[in-house]
Amino acid sequence: MHRVLSVVAATGLASGVGVADGANAKVDVAVTPDVFVYTTDGPDDLEFHPRQLLVRFAAGTAEVVRQAAVTAVGGRVMQAYTLVPDLYNIEVPEGGLEAAHKALNAHPAVRYAELDMMHRAMAETQPYGIGMVNAAAAWSGSRGSGARVAVLDTGVDLSHPDLPAPAAAESFISGQPVQDGNRHGTHCSGTVLAVDNDEGVIGVAPQATLLIGKVLSDGGSGSTSGIIAGIQWAVTNNAHVISMSLGGGGFDQAFADACAAAVSAGVVVVAAAGNSNTDVPSYPASYPGVISVAAIDSSQNRASFSNFGPTISLSAPGVGVLSTVPSITASSLTSQAEWAGVTRPSAILSGSGTGDVLAEVVFCGFGGTAADFPASVSGKVAHIRRGGTDANGNRYSFRTKVNNAVAAGAIAVIISNDAGGLFNGALNQTVSIPVVGVSQTDGDDLQARPAGTFASVSVTAAAGPLYANLSGTSMACPHVAGVAALLVSSVGPGNATPAQIRQAMEVTATDLGTPGRDDLFGHGLVNAAAARTWLLSNVTPPCVADVVSVGGQPPRDGALTGDDFVAFINAFAGADTLADVASVGGGTPGDGTVTGDDFVAYINAFATGCP
Repeated sequence: MHRVLSVVAATGLASGVGVADGANAKVDVAVTPDVFVYTTDGPDDLEFHPRQLLVRFAAGTAEVVRQAAVTAVGGRVMQAYTLVPDLYNIEVPEGGLEAAHKALNAHPAVRYAELDMMHRAMAETQPYGIGMVNAAAAWSGSRGSGARVAVLDTGVDLSHPDLPAPAAAESFISGQPVQDGNRHGTHCSGTVLAVDNDEGVIGVAPQATLLIGKVLSDGGSGSTSGIIAGIQWAVTNNAHVISMSLGGGGFDQAFADACAAAVSAGVVVVAAAGNSNTDVPSYPASYPGVISVAAIDSSQNRASFSNFGPTISLSAPGVGVLSTVPSITASSLTSQAEWAGVTRPSAILSGSGTGDVLAEVVFCGFGGTAADFPASVSGKVAHIRRGGTDANGNRYSFRTKVNNAVAAGAIAVIISNDAGGLFNGALNQTVSIPVVGVSQTDGDDLQARPAGTFASVSVTAAAGPLYANLSGTSMACPHVAGVAALLVSSVGPGNATPAQIRQAMEVTATDLGTPGRDDLFGHGLVNAAAARTWLLSNVTPPCVADVVSVGGQPPRDGALTGDDFVAFINAFAGADTLADVASVGGGTPGDGTVTGDDFVAYINAFATGCP
């Protein structure tokens, strides 16, 4: 089932080595002769991408030199990252990863070449926490309006009634839409900013703006290259906070560079500490500049699964947290396969489409190449056996098999096991036709049936609940991201640095465990109200900040000037009068004439921090 690829893996920088942007010096990479094991049946099982590397060239490397280096290993550039100068994601030929990794690390123009490690959602089984982080006490000053939070995760349920429509959304998972087929991303988004609408739940920052970057597949995993692309996208889309409830793998210089660049661009970066009950660093949470969040329960006890150690910054609720989930996910799908009048046990491959098909079955071998599919399979059910390898000995993936079936016109796919009973598998994409797996025994039976045998294949979805309790540092992370959004909103976007936002949360956190910062709880339980008070006392925003809303209208041009006063009068006063506003920020009417004192009230109500 598994193929072993032995590589000398770049797992981190040598102790004490640091490289500044623009440096031409080659990074000294500490290497260990690890053996990585992966299955090519589905990328959600991989420890790293079998054909991709992250390569950063020395500053000033000529284009012709870079192209020659990539071409020499048979590679091609998949993406260039503008967030981190000279960083590229390259693809190499099947089976050529080890040689390319070694050759590029030896190239004089390459600062580092790293495996494209896979990361996974940081959730466990099932979990509440607005009161514990004291969010409601901070809402009198701000509910997050104006703050833009990018949740980089498995996507979001775009139709969930308790979540705002994303201001921007993009998928970095090939073949999968932003729509959340997992539920992890939707749950984290709800904790950050579920809206205040008298139903379901409310988030820590219910008026913040949501940005969604799908960097984890519906199976719950994603590559470093895709996550870096998501970080770059978030910065480009003016995110103020990035929330990443994900982790895995060792130190990646490219990933560290991307996080550092985001912080330098003014973005607060928050990540889950990890769920392995260990002090072994988890990334991205342990990168410098990233706020690492540990999990506690409703009694403020450390969650048994939560990671700990010197990189922990804060703690937040992460056990039994109630939040939003999609009503239809992979877990709500059911499948059925039937032929010869017998219903066969079946399993749905992640990424399968829904539908109910009754058609003739055509056997297509291992389905690894287009030649395996006869023209007669068009409009019929393709039966494919699991397994098979290409000319290089690489096992065919489920994705390759199903894509070949779709291209041949099949309207459903049955994949039968090559050993034993049922199996789990991921397509790492979404297809429009139902795809199910059956046991080896049932596959042998189907293959032995005469031509013209019909089979029924169905994958159906049943609407489920819109809310669920989940546990994990994944659930703790968005609490802190939500508090960061409240703080950004309180002083106005751009008026406090990520370091100031972090400091506000750390110095005011409710101390837990050993007095002072400790490795179990970090600085303690994040306290939104206390952090806001500290920030407003230590950061003075300019009084020219625009109003968050004028009579329900959107913000204007970024400076409180005469045109804003005109909008203010038009919004609240009669068209032909200068009568006082009925209410200024919840205050009482003035003296009947819009004069200087009313403008002062207007500024006090809407321009945070002004006298």
